[in-house]
Amino acid sequence: MRVRFLEADDVRIRFEVACHRVGEGEARRAFSMALNKEGRKSFTQLRRSLVQQSSIPRGAVNAATRFQSSTRGTMATVTSGTGRHLPLSFFGSKQFSYGVRAKIWGRAQTFRSAFVVKRYDNGVFKRTSKARFPIEQLWGPSVPKEMLRAQAYAAWQDQNPRILTESSRLIALMLSGAQLGGRRLGAKPP
Repeated sequence: MRVRFLEADDVRIRFEVACHRVGEGEARRAFSMALNKEGRKSFTQLRRSLVQQSSIPRGAVNAATRFQSSTRGTMATVTSGTGRHLPLSFFGSKQFSYGVRAKIWGRAQTFRSAFVVKRYDNGVFKRTSKARFPIEQLWGPSVPKEMLRAQAYAAWQDQNPRILTESSRLIALMLSGAQLGGRRLGAKPP
């Protein structure tokens, strides 16, 4: 499964009005810089909220999420998350006489009649009938599905008003002739 978030188009439409005042090349540069700055901030918040809301280990979240920066040509950032459901062994599963306990979605949950099989990477299994076999493995959350839940999605969506504010700030700096990154914002390269 794969989930991809793209920035909102309404912010880009408002910015295009400002492009005509400053010039397309430098305005695209300013907007790309604003997209990257605010996109990275929201990407960090998205990762933090994924860890907090789902109890997926930080390393697994970092490995499953990617941020693709904006360029003058693309004018878009992409935040993506990939991966399957994680086994319950990722969530500190422990065997008890009544079943298995694991901490998922921020709280300890009990899986009655489940058991840990050390031979299969401490996977948590449950019988599907009264007989000894067949058994099925129990799974926890996945990064792409958790990206669509309330807290993580709100962290990503929070960047939209900030992108417009940051791009407006950069255009104002550009019009004033200020330097940014060793290069004058409004000046043409030599």
